[in-house]
Amino acid sequence: MIRTAAYAAHVLSGAFWTGAVLFVVYAVLPRAREGALSRESFADAAHRLLMVTRWTGVALPLTGAYLIWLLYRPLELLTGTSRGWAVLAMLSLWGVMNGLVELGVLRMRREIDPDVGWGTYMAEGFPTEALGGAGNAPEAARLATVARPYLLASAALAVLLLVDAALLAGGLPG
Repeated sequence: MIRTAAYAAHVLSGAFWTGAVLFVVYAVLPRAREGALSRESFADAAHRLLMVTRWTGVALPLTGAYLIWLLYRPLELLTGTSRGWAVLAMLSLWGVMNGLVELGVLRMRREIDPDVGWGTYMAEGFPTEALGGAGNAPEAARLATVARPYLLASAALAVLLLVDAALLAGGLPG
């Protein structure tokens, strides 16, 4: 029962997160670059993506660690089987993807406030209040351009992560 709940939480969290990244890259980022979104709307979308990344950044490692503990003991099963390598690849993709989303949103935030520190950014993210009311703040197109390489790379890794998950779900031989 606990194992099933862990699988469900893990898969749902991963689907929600990868889906959020892919949606922002496919639907939101291009509209922001075209100038069809306000800076507030784009900042809100980026902040929401960041919050999804952070919340699933807790759920995925907790449920993943539990599943590894259940399914990959002794440790040689992780390093000595194709399924184990697929799990390690998933862990690596997750870590890099998280970092890319964080860096992309941090770069956007620093376009508004170049002096924002890491601690403030980690505590606040990129809420629309960070935009201030200043008319001289960069428009959505500029913010999207700054974040684009990080978010595109994150989307590419999301696709790889989903392929990896499909291989594991499809019964990749041990």
